[in-house]
Amino acid sequence: MDSSEIKILLVDDREDNLVSIQAVLEKDGYTFRQANSGQQALKILLKEIDFTLILMDVHMPNLNGFETASLIYERDKLKHIPIIFITANNNDNNAFRGYQTGAADYIYKPINPDLLRAKVSVFVDLYRKNHLLLTQEKKLIQINNELEERVRKRTEELETKNTELEIKNAELSKVNNDLDNFIYTASHDLKAPIANIEGLLTALFEEIEEENVLDIKKMVLSSIEKFKHTINDLTEISKVQKESWEDVGVVKFADVWEEVKTDIQTSIDQSKAQIKLDFKVREIQFSKKNLRSILYNLLSNAIKYSSPERTPLIEVVTHKKHDAIILRVSDNGLGFNQTYQNKIFGMFKRLHQHVEGSGIGLYIVKRIVENSGGKIEVHSKVDEGTTFEIYFKKNGKTNDGETLKIAPSKGEVVK
Repeated sequence: MDSSEIKILLVDDREDNLVSIQAVLEKDGYTFRQANSGQQALKILLKEIDFTLILMDVHMPNLNGFETASLIYERDKLKHIPIIFITANNNDNNAFRGYQTGAADYIYKPINPDLLRAKVSVFVDLYRKNHLLLTQEKKLIQINNELEERVRKRTEELETKNTELEIKNAELSKVNNDLDNFIYTASHDLKAPIANIEGLLTALFEEIEEENVLDIKKMVLSSIEKFKHTINDLTEISKVQKESWEDVGVVKFADVWEEVKTDIQTSIDQSKAQIKLDFKVREIQFSKKNLRSILYNLLSNAIKYSSPERTPLIEVVTHKKHDAIILRVSDNGLGFNQTYQNKIFGMFKRLHQHVEGSGIGLYIVKRIVENSGGKIEVHSKVDEGTTFEIYFKKNGKTNDGETLKIAPSKGEVVK
């Protein structure tokens, strides 16, 4: 702050005193206003409040310095201005009265010029420091206001984007539901006409006894059978979404295995597959039909894609790891190139074409697992085998609130 911005009000009823005081202080470059009475000082202060300091004589006619100071400090806008009284009476009572009215300091006559300049410089220095603090405070307030405005705008933008995202998610959910409903309805409604076509063609071929029609009959009936399988696959896909968690409860892995074994027993017998079971975790909170679908697809695939050069060996293991229950199904089958690991989970995607299949099983498994908040990993090597690992979220309690038992079971080999 430049010295010319330091503004001092001089108040004295004698002109010579005003002149001498200003002469001493103007060497420091200050700006001055003079008042020859208390009344004139008050008039000046009604219009101007930006004074750094007031130097005021105590003994003035009509309105003395103490009375003037009291009136000055009645205004809140003037209370920040320090007052130095100038007096010839060097006594304690006089000083006490001055400090009662709010005086900051005293200078006694005759005035010592060096002392006057020193005392004034102290108050000027305080004023400059306070002014700097106020300036910094204003800047901080401005910066804070700017930050708050930026945060407010950013919050509004995020709220707008969140609202848009919620709308899009709702629309996407509706589209998915509509698609699932369409698949479910279409697959369901197509079953009857396909059955009718199959029946009519079968009746027609029975009426035709020519040998050259037999091959056509086989091809037509084979195409119809594939069409029926496709419709069934579409139905299964829609069920994953529509009926996914209706039967959630505590499910024993051994019970699910017994059901799956019944369904694939013929494949086990024909392939002479050996299946080793090791249920370290015996049960889980899950949908029974979904767990059955997972185990069925993984085991049937392990048998379907076994190597013709060796007896199929399949290992089914459950264990816990951190906050997950893991189901691992390993085989010694054909395997595949690991670079295709994402392709095998696609709808109607198949890596081996030499065996029958729709390419829908692993898609269903992946969808069931991810819909439940889990994940599936696969590791495979060509002509060595494949391992699937299903990570289930571990639910620590049953519906009755009892802690689930996680205990090892003896390995069981099924031939």
